[in-house]
Amino acid sequence: MAVTILPFVQQVITRYGITIYFALGVIGNICNFMMFMRPLYRRMPGSIYFRSLSIFSIIYLFWVFVPLFNTLDHADAQLQSLLYCKIKSYGSHVFGQCIRSVVVFACADRFFLTRTNVRIRSLSS
Repeated sequence: MAVTILPFVQQVITRYGITIYFALGVIGNICNFMMFMRPLYRRMPGSIYFRSLSIFSIIYLFWVFVPLFNTLDHADAQLQSLLYCKIKSYGSHVFGQCIRSVVVFACADRFFLTRTNVRIRSLSS
């Protein structure tokens, strides 16, 4: 009996738990983007990294979670189309790597900005 209820529990967790995670992620990234568009932060060299991180994160959230929410009520398109499966998998990897790359670039920018050598510090801009 406990085994038959597991798919229902998984569906409820996906429907409500991940939906909250998705909504908070989108709202947080929009707020982050708006914060770094303010004139005070726009002059900072690293703000472009945080704005692009917010954009890539929003795209990633929609790319990954909207099809997941669609499969709760409809047939899974990944099981029916090999092309869709490969495109979705490739897109999620690309956007995930873009997010990681932007974080690495922001860290490198902050590292260059804190150096005492003027030549290295000039790489930050």
